[in-house]
Amino acid sequence: MAGVTTEAIRNIVLIGNSGGGKTQLAEAMLHKAGLITRLGTPEEGSTVSDFEPEEKERQSSLSTSVMHVAWKGHHINLLDTPGYADFLGSAQWAMAAGDTAVLVLSATSGVDIHSRRLFQVAADQKMARGIVVNRADGENVDLERVFAQVRETLGSNCRLITVPVGQGPALKSVVDAFAKTEQGDALMDVAEAHSALVESIVEVDEALMERYLGDEKIPPEELAAAFTKALQGGTVVPVFFASARKEIGIEEILDNLVRFAPNPRQAHPRVARKGAEADAPEVVLDSNPDAPLCAQVFKVVSDPYVGKVSYVRVLSGQLMADSTARIGDDRRETKFTQLLRIQGKDTQPIPAAVAGDIVGVPKIDELTIGRTISSGGEPLIVPPVPMPVPMYSLALQPKSRGDEQKISEVLAKAMDEDATLKTTRDRQTNELVVSGLGDIHLMVLLARLKRRYQLEVDTKPPKIPYRETVTNKGDGHYRHKKQTGGAGQFGEVWLRVEPLERGAGVEFVDDTFGGSIPKQFLPAVEKGVREACEEGVIAGYPFQNVRALATDGKSHPVDSKEVAFKIAGRNAFRDAVMKAKPVILEPYVNMAITVPDSHLGAITGDLNSRRGRIMGMEAGAGGAQTIKVQVPLAEVAQYNTQLRSITGGQGTYTMELSHYEPVPAHVQQQIVESAAKAKQEEE
Repeated sequence: MAGVTTEAIRNIVLIGNSGGGKTQLAEAMLHKAGLITRLGTPEEGSTVSDFEPEEKERQSSLSTSVMHVAWKGHHINLLDTPGYADFLGSAQWAMAAGDTAVLVLSATSGVDIHSRRLFQVAADQKMARGIVVNRADGENVDLERVFAQVRETLGSNCRLITVPVGQGPALKSVVDAFAKTEQGDALMDVAEAHSALVESIVEVDEALMERYLGDEKIPPEELAAAFTKALQGGTVVPVFFASARKEIGIEEILDNLVRFAPNPRQAHPRVARKGAEADAPEVVLDSNPDAPLCAQVFKVVSDPYVGKVSYVRVLSGQLMADSTARIGDDRRETKFTQLLRIQGKDTQPIPAAVAGDIVGVPKIDELTIGRTISSGGEPLIVPPVPMPVPMYSLALQPKSRGDEQKISEVLAKAMDEDATLKTTRDRQTNELVVSGLGDIHLMVLLARLKRRYQLEVDTKPPKIPYRETVTNKGDGHYRHKKQTGGAGQFGEVWLRVEPLERGAGVEFVDDTFGGSIPKQFLPAVEKGVREACEEGVIAGYPFQNVRALATDGKSHPVDSKEVAFKIAGRNAFRDAVMKAKPVILEPYVNMAITVPDSHLGAITGDLNSRRGRIMGMEAGAGGAQTIKVQVPLAEVAQYNTQLRSITGGQGTYTMELSHYEPVPAHVQQQIVESAAKAKQEEE
């Protein structure tokens, strides 16, 4: 594909829920363009797009696949994104690299919540948008009803551009309503579709609209130029009908994409900061091959055999093989030895990539998702795409004892590939916790770790980070006396505890009088108290919101030592806590759960059973409701699975920590008993 020009490039991102047929549509485009000789299917595991073993096993895309199509003198970069909500981050980064988002819907299921969410993300990123209603040959489909639902849920600016001839198994072909007005055997009124499409197009140009309203016939060339402007501005969203498996409507989709979809110079321009500082001046990036280089990484693949390949979108200038450029705000420049044209898993070296193009860069470890490549006096930094917060977590333990170090290294590589993964070492529970967007997300991660790196792990739900505190004042006392053959140990401490306001932490106060505890031993008493706070008293969870006051004590001129007062301080604190009505605090989270109206009752009932407090509801477009609720984390730590079960995969949610509250008495008893049992098993 040497000699690709910016004006000839079309960057198309296929988005939509799993089951819509994005991968099959991409396969049909490649086949129609003559780039493959046989039409593969996800069921056979033979598509260009889904080549990872995990994708073949699940018969669904699990990461963005990059392909290219040559069509009538144009170069289409085609990005097939995963449909599962668990892989939303991959789809969002693909949209950041593209210019036109094509939402692929199944005629048998219509518009769902996740598709609406992706469609809105594309709008927020100011992308041109189109819709393909795939599987128009499905059994018992009603294409007119589907189109009505599309307009109702996604906007009245959705206009027919290809009208089906027949539907279901009787689907024969489609009519291009932009180019033709003859009715023939079309299922819907072609002339009406043409008029509605033209009316939406001319809205972007007042002069053009006046001419149209004056019954002047607008030449197709003028309408075509206005169409691109209307598409980019969101005034019109063309709707195509197709059957990817039967390759009906595919040629019309390709024709209209190369004719009307914006090239990189017509698309919404990106913005970069001129410098690494947060307040650095911004510069608008022109997709001009003669401008300074600026490119951004949107996907990374790390394979132990192939090595690391970073997928980049060139936003301005040119990226040349055997050239040097700055990565991020690094002072030194890195050499880019090779550039790759990507077709699924296959690659081909190319000499250069112009502004607007998408290519692979192999074997540069410094490149990670979101990093910018630039040239010139000042580094150009393109802001990263905001990512959804990972909310589903698992605690990991390697099956082989020698893999403790390996697991950290391998997870670091996985996070290089996926911006929505997060790993933490919980200081309280001493667990290695990996968090993602859902159970499927993490199951796929673990399968890849096993296949690529021969790393097997045991998993379990992470422990809930409970806390302990007191609700009343209490006085405690402990005398530590130990006599051996030589010098002994002696330290005696009286200590009072009292509650503090929420979020106050732990406070230690010297409230002794007359040197009853010598000053040199007070730090040891405090150390003992803080050790007890970290270890917990009633169930082994850290203390918070408590003040410990050392009120009295005794010492021995010979036998008193720091270790004695540390032990006395720790045990006096424990004694005082047990007399101060101790409670266990549990974390509450704020959740926003979006579900179809039809599932509202089931979800609110389920949340009530989980001790949730409904804080409000908001009606959304297309019959969706967002429930705002506060609920204990322990009740929703694995909520992804439950929500999918109740809503058939139609629900989504966000979660963030809100505050801590005392657990109910019966729950506290269960936690204490569970902690005691776990401690007994360890011993």
